[in-house]
Amino acid sequence: MSPAQGHVLVEVARVTVTDGVIGATWTTLVRPSRPIPPDASAVHGITDAMVAEAPAPALAARQLREACDGAMLVIHNSPFDLPFVNALMKGAGLAPLWNPVLDTLGLARGLNDPGSNALGALAARYLLPKEPSHRALGDALTTARLLLVLAERWRNEKGVTSLAELAAASQDVLRSGARR
Repeated sequence: MSPAQGHVLVEVARVTVTDGVIGATWTTLVRPSRPIPPDASAVHGITDAMVAEAPAPALAARQLREACDGAMLVIHNSPFDLPFVNALMKGAGLAPLWNPVLDTLGLARGLNDPGSNALGALAARYLLPKEPSHRALGDALTTARLLLVLAERWRNEKGVTSLAELAAASQDVLRSGARR
């Protein structure tokens, strides 16, 4: 799936993490301008009926921008998700989110653990609470919890102590193409 092929977000979410504590959450469905393809509904479970009364993309984009304004974004597999978020912003006439990005996929790959680094596999490996997968809030909560676990490991094993260092390390691993 790709925004370049006309695919769009039908749900967005945000979870606040402050001083290592998960805080406020926000989520909304997004009313797309076309029917949701059946294969996409099969993955995330969101149907046309569910989004029929959802906010228009422009409103969801403005709400998301407000919620994320100036914050570091923590995303699992940002090269996949950010193009969708920024297409949502562009469609609303807003600038892309140029926030710093910390990618938990990069952090996980950088630890060289065997096995899959997919979000669900990492959640199982680290015994994180079960959340609805492929739903925006469930994935955001899992990513927030994963951040806390991986940040602690990076601090203990690699001496990385700041969010800026973690973000840089996560991007370095992704750029290197490491599939550890």
